Amino acid sequence: MSDYEPIIKKPGDLIKSEDWNTTQEEIKKLYEYINRMASAITLVNLESSGGIPYDLTEKIPGDDLDYGSRVVGHITKQWYKPWDETRQETKICKFGIVDYADIIYYWAGAGNGDKKTLKISLEDEEGNITSIEDLFIHERSRLRPKGEDNPYIEFLSSPNDYKWYKYKVANPNPDNMLRYITFYNTDRECTPRIGNVIQYVTKIKSIGKF
Repeated sequence: MSDYEPIIKKPGDLIKSEDWNTTQEEIKKLYEYINRMASAITLVNLESSGGIPYDLTEKIPGDDLDYGSRVVGHITKQWYKPWDETRQETKICKFGIVDYADIIYYWAGAGNGDKKTLKISLEDEEGNITSIEDLFIHERSRLRPKGEDNPYIEFLSSPNDYKWYKYKVANPNPDNMLRYITFYNTDRECTPRIGNVIQYVTKIKSIGKF
């Protein structure tokens, strides 16, 4: 923002049109600056009302590769749920957020991956649920190219070189407070797991939102 010197007037004083216009332009710039501000939050060690938490050194059913370390980045647990043969999808885990979120980042990786095997459901404070389907998850046993389907933002490597990938999803209803984010596996041939870390970014809300 440009330097701005306040113009102090007494009651009844006139103001030049150029001074008034300058003031309005500075107010407009300030408003645009504030409107671009955002806060970033990282939630770690998340618990879920469903699914099973496995240590990173554990082998999950149907997948014989572990991460070889108890901690990778901020990730300390991998949430997973064996395929439910009675359903067309299996709920992996459900995390509570209870905050406004414009962009949500999550960590995932899949055994027998490189497939569209993930669905994410977002539930807001009013109970409305929006689902984002056919999300591609990369194979975790070796680094994969980002590609065009759900490209990852970054990746983490474990000591034995297995991968966690960081993805992002846009909240379609950012003006409503988010309560839960739920992850589903939609491909019985894959073993996707979700890290127990969620990051999200939200624009600074005006005071009228509260």
